[in-house]
Amino acid sequence: MTKAPKDYYILKKFIDEGKMPLSGYFYFFIRIPKNFIEWLIRDLPGPVGVIIRRFYYKLIFKKVGINVVIEEGVYFQGNNIILDDWSYIERFCVIRCMSNFRLGKRVHLGIGVIIYAGLNSDIEIDDYSAIGSRTNIYSASNSYAPNKRMGGPMCKSEQVETKRAKIHIGKDCFVGLASTILPGVKIGYGSIITAHAVIKKNIDELGIYDQNGIFIVKRVFDKNSFND
Repeated sequence: MTKAPKDYYILKKFIDEGKMPLSGYFYFFIRIPKNFIEWLIRDLPGPVGVIIRRFYYKLIFKKVGINVVIEEGVYFQGNNIILDDWSYIERFCVIRCMSNFRLGKRVHLGIGVIIYAGLNSDIEIDDYSAIGSRTNIYSASNSYAPNKRMGGPMCKSEQVETKRAKIHIGKDCFVGLASTILPGVKIGYGSIITAHAVIKKNIDELGIYDQNGIFIVKRVFDKNSFND
């Protein structure tokens, strides 16, 4: 079981109990230099900014591979992150990692993609896949239960029900722009999801699916045609 960032537990305890311990204030105080550095490098423009961000996050994350591109305005939370070789994250993406997140080799995240890997609910986007701009991928979200609130993270823990389940997007997949992938979904190898989709259930491999996750047609795709 992977632990979430320490600030998650401090803030959650503050919400549940209504008071911040002195150790919590101290923890946030000593993080000021790290927060300041990340604020400075987040919006550095051009190739120099890409190189500096790549070098910095190599020191922080589990892995940052060769020739990874992180454009301006990308926000990260958490350290259990793998960005594999040649992956490309466009501007204004938000990646919040309470468990584990892996971005595979030569994967592309379009502008403004939001990824939330909740507690005990890893997310993996496997090699050669692409995620369209403004897509949301959540492995944890509020879920309906009798006599529970739907108010989100500022509610006390016992007042809400949270669904958590791993998400896996297979190799050579494509998710169309402004789509939403919900907890527990597995998208099979080589499948394509059209734009504005809401995917709540597993998707079989090598298919093209509409915005409701309904099969349209088989995809013709031979991975042996390519030299990696």
